[in-house]
Amino acid sequence: MDGFEGLKKEFNIEAVEEDVNSTINSANEKIEEIRDGIKEQKYSLADKEFLMNELQDLIESDREVMDSLKDLILGGAAAPNFYMLYATLSKSVRDNVAQLTELEKIITDYQVVETGENFKEKSLEMKERLATKRLTADKGQQVPGQITQNNTYIFNPKEQFEVMKQAEVQVEPVELPKFDLS
Repeated sequence: MDGFEGLKKEFNIEAVEEDVNSTINSANEKIEEIRDGIKEQKYSLADKEFLMNELQDLIESDREVMDSLKDLILGGAAAPNFYMLYATLSKSVRDNVAQLTELEKIITDYQVVETGENFKEKSLEMKERLATKRLTADKGQQVPGQITQNNTYIFNPKEQFEVMKQAEVQVEPVELPKFDLS
């Protein structure tokens, strides 16, 4: 009997591997069920936040198991199957982190859409209030949001001189100060 075979039987390593793999599989199945349910719902941020917390907990627990496996592997007390188990846990952590980032993106998108809808509702309410104020305002009263247009024209100096000539406005000569530029 090989030394590793004796250790496997002694520490019941195969049962531990099966337990870890079944836990990973059941967690992934639950995540997929929740993810499918989330896709059907429009604005259930509570479910998404719950799923996000569950993913974070799962990642943390997988990393703790990976640390203990790493210590066993580095100490030389690990069976060859521990390398495979470590690789499986590493892949699980990587997949869960990818799912977590995707979920955070979905949550952010929903919050942006929800904010946009709230903005549209508030804008519509403000327009309605301004319209009712305009309808109820007196003629001489300035209504908020009302624009008064003054039709004025700004002349350039040459045009202004021509208009003043036509209107026969007397132009008085102005004495300019003398500067010593030497």
